[in-house]
Amino acid sequence: MSSPSVGVGSFLARAGQGLSIDRRVEEPHGFDAGGVLQVLDDSRLDSRSVIEALTDLMHPTDSMYFDAIFGAFHGQVAIRNWLVPTMGDISFIEFEPTAPTEVFSHARGTSSIDEWQMWANLGDDRLPLPRGVSTRHYRDGWVTWNADVYDTAPMRVPPPNVAPAMAEVMGDAEPEPLPPPPTVDWPSAPMVPPPPSDALREWLDTPSDHRGPLDHADIHTVMVTPELGLDPDVVGPLWHPSESRLVEPTAEFTGAAAIQAHRGRRRDARTSITLEQIGPALFNGSCTAFEWIAQRADGDWSDVRGTSVCRYGDGLITYAADYYDTAAT
Repeated sequence: MSSPSVGVGSFLARAGQGLSIDRRVEEPHGFDAGGVLQVLDDSRLDSRSVIEALTDLMHPTDSMYFDAIFGAFHGQVAIRNWLVPTMGDISFIEFEPTAPTEVFSHARGTSSIDEWQMWANLGDDRLPLPRGVSTRHYRDGWVTWNADVYDTAPMRVPPPNVAPAMAEVMGDAEPEPLPPPPTVDWPSAPMVPPPPSDALREWLDTPSDHRGPLDHADIHTVMVTPELGLDPDVVGPLWHPSESRLVEPTAEFTGAAAIQAHRGRRRDARTSITLEQIGPALFNGSCTAFEWIAQRADGDWSDVRGTSVCRYGDGLITYAADYYDTAAT
């Protein structure tokens, strides 16, 4: 197995001779999450080359790439035939990290989470687009899963100040209308959290106003147990009083008091949500991440696809984000 640096060198040598969009890479590079992330962060790769290199790392057949606008593509060649023409030449879109990348090891292989803010560089204007998250799973030296989840609603109805700047960049060309939110048959299952530890059981038996910090593994159990993680009375004592943030597609809240007030207002809707889990629930000691499908009993939501990220410090929640497409709700 070569190193990520050598792998990038080999890719650039192939790229120098021309890359067929229908090529099929059959030999795995053997990189886990850390190795793939090194490849994608290599300074020798420009934005288009990063996309080309990523497609070469996707499993030839057992791989999936999901985008909140375009839906799911399966297999290395199909992913490349969509991803490279669609994203390779969009020079005015920039992705800026909003948090450190998280890496996870688990029974199925390794995984990573990247959170980012999209920006549109339109002439002299730099305009914010939605925040999003990329979840990748890696197994046997391949990328098997890449899911980019973000809110497409602001892109479907752009703010008035975007139109003049877009016209300046596009000239006489008219941007294609976005397709409707995609429908994907997700392989989901009821969430099965780890069994609560004795310490967590004791904590849950303690009156809410006397509950203190928890071991991070116990907070993880709370967050991936729907009847606990969706209950503001349970999670409330775990928010850091001042240094906690909750990020949702259309709002952000800072500090335990503001977060609890918001979650209290959402209590009725939250308690009627049924969550099913997509793939593994990830935990690395300081961060939880999981992908989900949500349905609400009143029928207002229908199979909303989302990803949640939660970070911990000193036994408390310091950051949580729920990513999903409000255009699909």
